[in-house]
Formats: sequence, C-alpha cells, structure tokens
Amino acid sequence: MSGRRAAARWWTLRRSLALALAWALALAWAPLARAAPPEPLRLVAADLPPYAAAQGGDSPGALVELAQEMARRVGAPATVEFYPWQRALALTGVHSRTLVVPLTRTPEREAHYRWLVRLRRQDFVFVGRHGGGVDLRDPAALAARPVAVLRGSPHKRLLESLHFSAVAECASVRECMRMVSKGVVDATYGGEDIHRYAARLDGFHEADFDFSPVFSSGDIWLAGSRDIGEDECRAWRAAHEAMRADGTLARLLHKYGLAPN
Repeated sequence: MSGRRAAARWWTLRRSLALALAWALALAWAPLARAAPPEPLRLVAADLPPYAAAQGGDSPGALVELAQEMARRVGAPATVEFYPWQRALALTGVHSRTLVVPLTRTPEREAHYRWLVRLRRQDFVFVGRHGGGVDLRDPAALAARPVAVLRGSPHKRLLESLHFSAVAECASVRECMRMVSKGVVDATYGGEDIHRYAARLDGFHEADFDFSPVFSSGDIWLAGSRDIGEDECRAWRAAHEAMRADGTLARLLHKYGLAPN
C-alpha cells in the first residue's frame, strides 16, 4: 500500500507542477499577446491638395501626413497610395483594413465606413471665372447654369436635390477648374481649401477666379473599412489628441498654409 500511495503522491505532484508551469507561461505570454501589433493598414487617397498631394514627394498633403503620424504612434505604419477619387472610395469598400482620407462624413456614407478620427471642417463654395458674368452669391440663378463637381463626391446629389439642372462631373478638381476657365461650365462646386489651391496651378492665379460665400460645410474624417475595430479607433483618436496637445497637429497644418479648426 505504501508503494501505491507514494506513486499516487508522485503523480499528483507531477500534475500540480505541470499545471503551475502552464499557468506561469500563460501569465508570461499574456502581456506579449496584448502588445502584438495590429495587422498592416492600407491608406488610400485622391489627389486633393493641400489635403492629399499625389506629386508632393516629401509633402504628400496635410491630412495624409496627419494620418501617417497617427499610424506611427499607434504602431501601424501606413504608406499612402493615390487613386482617382471614385476608385479610392471603392477600394475602401471592398478591401479589408483600408483607410481613406480625406472623406466628408455624410448620412449616405455613414453605414459604409468606420469613422476613425475627425480631422477638419471643410467649407464648400462655388467657383467661377473672374468677370464671367455669373453671380455666385445667387444659388437660385446658378441652378439653371452648367456646374461641375468632382466625380464620386456627394455634391452632385446635393445640387440635384436643390434643383440644379445641369451638373457635370470631372475626374479631378483641377479638371473642374479648367472647365471653368475655358467656359465649358459656369461654375464648379466643392471644398474651398482645395479649390483655392487648384486656382494657383496650371498657370492660373487665384485672382483669375471668383469664390462665393460659404454655401455649406462638412466634417472631414479619416475613415476606413468596416472590419477595423472600435478599440483601434480609440487608439487613433488618442493619438490625434496627443498630436493636438503637443503641437504636431498645428505644425503639420501650418506647413500647408492651413489653420486648425
């Protein structure tokens, strides 16, 4: 009997040691598991300077740089890929772990994206050729005139809901501005920062164009595919707040001639 009792005690001790070792290993690995970096992210954008600039080199745009700095701080570095705007939106809708910037948050878009961080308020205006004889302060009169908007933006739906009867679409804001300068359309409609920047390109000067008073406004967000979790969203928002607090946000915006809002 004593031999059987000794064997039983041995197996009990061995089992206890094995359980203790397993528990110790679990405790040791738990912090490492919690600290595991998130899966890589893909950041897509359209050529919408000063927010996103495809040919910017080391200056890829104010909001692209903000997104990249936030990505660095949350431990998920992201390189930017530029596409025509409509394709950038489509990629975010069909590919996992994809971010898009800059995206105006609208009711129509609400359910299709994960809204990570509000980046900026954007004012929307009408832009016409200087001396073109169009009263940009009178939207009712503009409704009967040809107007251009960026393809893939919510602007066409908005203007048509306001009974604009001749809304054309263009592939880029620069194309919209060229249409205005050549008299193809009487005005273009969109973000004021982006249109004022485009007015200084292609040999134009800002004085070549007239800008209406602010017609409407909307919040620009860093948005992403729906598979991005809420915990990650909180980490991105915390990084954004830290950048605001330490002056990084203001510095990056100032680089592109923009002020925080």
